[in-house]
Amino acid sequence: MNAAGEIAGALIALAWLVMGWWMVEVGRRRSAAAAAWVPVVGTIVDKHGDTDGLLLRNPHVRYVAPDGSKHEVPSKSRGDIWSPGQPVDIVVNPAAPGQAMLATHAGRAQVYLVVGWFIIVVAVLTFIGAALLAWATPH
Repeated sequence: MNAAGEIAGALIALAWLVMGWWMVEVGRRRSAAAAAWVPVVGTIVDKHGDTDGLLLRNPHVRYVAPDGSKHEVPSKSRGDIWSPGQPVDIVVNPAAPGQAMLATHAGRAQVYLVVGWFIIVVAVLTFIGAALLAWATPH
């Protein structure tokens, strides 16, 4: 009886399923932003920003939304490639002008979708393998 292997396989598959689902949701959100949000040009405000839960810097972006309102939001950039005063392309949610993301982040939606679905397929195959192991093992 190999109950530990069956349980471990199922738990690994569950973890992969959750991670794959998360990546697909991020891809869907970014894809919707790339399709429906309005492109504008923003300006990097600071070099250091706050970490906002990230390990690296998170400079802020200042922009004027299509409705004329002014906003400053975290860039969610995980790199140290921006300089204060640098113009950047962003997309703004027309329904909530205070929501924006770097256009490069929105453009990476396809990568999240492809990798997420790949991980989900691997998770399903791992579940099948764990089920076959449980079925083939004499109890």
